[in-house]
Amino acid sequence: MNSEEILSMLDQQQIDYQVVNHPAVYTAEEADKYTADYDFARAKNLFLHDKQHLYLVMMRDDQRLDMKQLRQQLESGRLSFAKEQQLTAILGVTTGAVSPFNLLNDQQHQVKAVVDKGLLAESPLIGCHPNVNTQTVIIKISDLLEMIRQWGNEVIQILL
Repeated sequence: MNSEEILSMLDQQQIDYQVVNHPAVYTAEEADKYTADYDFARAKNLFLHDKQHLYLVMMRDDQRLDMKQLRQQLESGRLSFAKEQQLTAILGVTTGAVSPFNLLNDQQHQVKAVVDKGLLAESPLIGCHPNVNTQTVIIKISDLLEMIRQWGNEVIQILL
């Protein structure tokens, strides 16, 4: 699904959102240069896997991920970053555009969305790329998580 299709879907479901257009960005820090005047939780999104599962981890952008702690909380095998080919084949994007909206491209609903409870406490809003890294969609986190569930992906809330 491309960004126009995502925005159209949000309109059809009557979900409030705001779009910020900006040059291509590849990190949360780069995106902040263009969204500094907007109030929302800043997140980084990491696509991880173990031998049996795939995870899209959403966490505060200023936080460092403790893979060992995450592994224990998920009761998973050893975690590592997914390969570029998995990112493209499963989520339909390339590095720099990883976002919860990518789950729309997960046809088999095999990716588990892992959300840091600290991110949830930061703001009722979150900024996410709509499958391109030249836009940021600001949306209620509660609406986003409900959409993820409706798409058929499991949502796991943990404190990182």
